[in-house]
Amino acid sequence: MPTPMELAMAYIRNSQNRGQYLGGSTGARAHDTPQGRFVEKRGNSAGHLLNEFDMNQYLNALGVGVPQASLHQEGGRPTMLTEFEEGATAYQPERDRRQVTQDFVPHALTANWDMLGMDNDNALRRPDGSLSYVDVGGAGSYRAQGAPKGGAFGSTVGELDTLRDKNPYELGHITEQDIGQSFDRYGGETAMNDALRYLQDAQTQNIMQQRIQDVARRVA
Repeated sequence: MPTPMELAMAYIRNSQNRGQYLGGSTGARAHDTPQGRFVEKRGNSAGHLLNEFDMNQYLNALGVGVPQASLHQEGGRPTMLTEFEEGATAYQPERDRRQVTQDFVPHALTANWDMLGMDNDNALRRPDGSLSYVDVGGAGSYRAQGAPKGGAFGSTVGELDTLRDKNPYELGHITEQDIGQSFDRYGGETAMNDALRYLQDAQTQNIMQQRIQDVARRVA
C-alpha cells in the first residue's frame, strides 16, 4: 500500500500546479496535497540531492530535529519530499540559544556549514518548542548551492571551531564543555557510528566514521 508521501508525490506529479517557490538556490517548492503540505526539492544536481537526503536521514537517526523525508525518482532524477513544518515560526537566536547549543555537535560533525542559514532561516521553531533544521543541503560533501566541498569535507571536524567563529552572535557562546555535553546528548561515539547505516554513499560513510573519531578524541 502506498505511503502518504508516495501518494503526495503522485499527486504533485500529476498536478498542473508547480507549487509555491520557497526561495533558496535549490528550487524548493511547497505543495498542498490531499495528504497534507509537503516541500519538493531536487537540488542543483543528483549528487547534491542524494547527499542532502543522506544528511537528513543521519541527523534524524540521531534524534536531531529535521523534517521527515522520502526519496523518489522523477524523470530519471532523484527528488526529495519533506513534510512541511506546520505551525513553525522563525528561529530567534536569544530565545533558541539553549537548543542550538544542544544540537551543535551533530551539525559540526556533518559539516553543516549552513546550520542556521544566511538569514537564520534554515532552522524553525516547532509548536512544541523544539527546532527543526529544514535545509541541510550544506552538510556533508556539498555546499548549500550545490558545489562539491572536495577536500574541505575531511576527517577533521574543524567546524567545531569555524561554525562558532563565523556565527559569533548565534554560536559564539558555545564552550568546550557544551561540546562535550552535545556529543553525549546525542549518544556519543556509539550512536553516531550506528547511524552511519543510514548513509547511502560509501565514501561519505567512511569520512563520517573518521570525523566521529575526531570528535570523540576532542571531548575525551
